[in-house]
Amino acid sequence: MWWTERGKLPPVFQGRADILHEMEESRSSKRGGKTTVVKDVYILFQDYSQTVITASYDPSHEEVDLEQRHEPPPPRLRQDQLEEFQAQYGRRIAEEAKLRQNTTVGDGDPHSLVIELIKPLSGVLMPVGSRAYGAMVYLNLANASIQQHDEIKPGDIITFRKARFQGHRGTMHQKYSLEIGKPDHVGIVLDWDGTKKKVRVWEQGRDGKKVKSESFKLGDLRSGEVKVWRIVNRGWVGWDS
Repeated sequence: MWWTERGKLPPVFQGRADILHEMEESRSSKRGGKTTVVKDVYILFQDYSQTVITASYDPSHEEVDLEQRHEPPPPRLRQDQLEEFQAQYGRRIAEEAKLRQNTTVGDGDPHSLVIELIKPLSGVLMPVGSRAYGAMVYLNLANASIQQHDEIKPGDIITFRKARFQGHRGTMHQKYSLEIGKPDHVGIVLDWDGTKKKVRVWEQGRDGKKVKSESFKLGDLRSGEVKVWRIVNRGWVGWDS
């Protein structure tokens, strides 16, 4: 009976690394001595839809009332809202990332760098697994399909999944080929050149464990996907700050 154990999720969600979850528990007693415990479990998925499971039970009996409701992802943020979140969180993330240049954060994997910079921020919504980091502002699928909802800004989070870049770079226009995101890779935007479609990124765990900057020409993406995310607050998904 998962609902009677503190901190335990329903079996279908136990051990999953692709969700973000929180729990609340309250206890009330009536004059006749009956006690009712209400346990709410909030499960956030990587598309930012969520399931809320409520278990109500009397600790002295085995009966339980279970309810579940599913909520769709929140509406897409307006550009002015995206800009507000960048001012609230993005600038500080970018500043903190710069301070960690040439150091190893956590165990040196890419995700550790992002988590360390996001976790101290007040009211922030933490990432969902290792693939969803807030409101998506840019999506590039092998340059066959591109969506952009705001300018890419410093402090945004960039993710690479099975991405292959191929093109020319440098003053000699030398050919290059680069594969990144096997497994998934993540970094923090340092700056963005919209004319050259070039993004500079703070990263670690891909070519050594120390934080360093690297440039990627998104116009050279030949396969796979690149996404850019704007860190948001918990209120975006209806969670209290």
